[in-house]
Amino acid sequence: MRHLLQLAGNLSGEFVNSTFPHGYYCGAFFSYLRLLHTYYIPVIIGVGFVGNLLSCVVFLSSHLKMRSSSCYLAALAAADFGFLCVVLVVHCSFNDVFDLYNTDGWCQFFVYVSSVCASLSVWLIVAFTVERFIAVQWPLQRPHICTVSRAKAVVLGLTALAMVSQVYLFWIAGVIQKEDDKPECEMRPTYFEFMKIVNFVDTVATLIVPFVLIVTMNMMIGRNLLLFRRRLQASSIDEYLDTETDKTELQHSNAQSGSSNRRQGSQQSHISQKSNPWRSIKKFNNNQLERCPCIHIKMSARNVASAKSQQNITKMLLLISSVFVALNSPSYVIRLSVYFGFTLQEKEPPETLYCVQQLAMLLYYTNFSINFLLYAMCGVTFRRCLWQLLRSNLKRLAGTPFYSKW
Repeated sequence: MRHLLQLAGNLSGEFVNSTFPHGYYCGAFFSYLRLLHTYYIPVIIGVGFVGNLLSCVVFLSSHLKMRSSSCYLAALAAADFGFLCVVLVVHCSFNDVFDLYNTDGWCQFFVYVSSVCASLSVWLIVAFTVERFIAVQWPLQRPHICTVSRAKAVVLGLTALAMVSQVYLFWIAGVIQKEDDKPECEMRPTYFEFMKIVNFVDTVATLIVPFVLIVTMNMMIGRNLLLFRRRLQASSIDEYLDTETDKTELQHSNAQSGSSNRRQGSQQSHISQKSNPWRSIKKFNNNQLERCPCIHIKMSARNVASAKSQQNITKMLLLISSVFVALNSPSYVIRLSVYFGFTLQEKEPPETLYCVQQLAMLLYYTNFSINFLLYAMCGVTFRRCLWQLLRSNLKRLAGTPFYSKW
């Protein structure tokens, strides 16, 4: 029964194990899985270390620090960095580089740190998804609700809650001596029944509730993005009609001022109205816009620019949360299947399910290192700030002398 929590991802992924438990060899896929674990995990760790470190620097050192969303993203990068540190230690321990993970004391510490970082990462994504939902749903209230000070308070609160809620792992985890006298960091067998209850609570708190919130709010945010696009198009049409109407009226007034005959001017005005139907089109367009519940006021150029900036931020954060759901779903689905199909019934899971879970865990680990790539690909402002920081630091290094005068 000791492989059940390993197979299920061990609560929030804290019992990270990059090797194969005894008895599970995955048949013909063993060599492929072993190859992926040997080479793919170091790539994830390397990319994640560099990417999360640069993300923290950009969000905390550039003008992006004035945005409330940057507080969540910087904290998310720090949590992902901490989780990848544990993955590195575990990978090195199980590949005989150094055996620190399977040492009493360090075992509990690394299990605790990885669990805190994993649960914190989930709820930070929920937090900035909620913020983006508020910014899109109630844009007039956004400057008062989505503030930097409030974002910092939420981050500190979530961090404290994650640290307190995972303290029990110091008693649950421990170094177990195997039959071959090789110690391994696992769950203590005496706490197996207690862990069933904890696993159910943890599944609800870090899996079901966050996923429901993220998916629901993402759908509503996507709907509001479509409404904003329609509103922007309608505003552009209205401005275009205003311009054309003004041009037509100016031409008519010039033509009428040069005419001395009132009747001739009246006929010319009547003809111009027939030949230039911009006024009637504008009137029809305004009537149509008044019927649309999503359009209340005419947007100025400044409002349009601000709204576009907020929508770009929303699109990037929407992509981050969607990628999070996509990469975590396979592991979470298998985790639920194992818990309800095997753990509660005290059955041993099949080998095939374990092999699929190994592939799903690789996607799960990828989530902790991919956010920087998403920022760089989709965030124009993020790329600009990153380039400015890199260029300023390179200039500073180039101007630093190799010796100093005493």
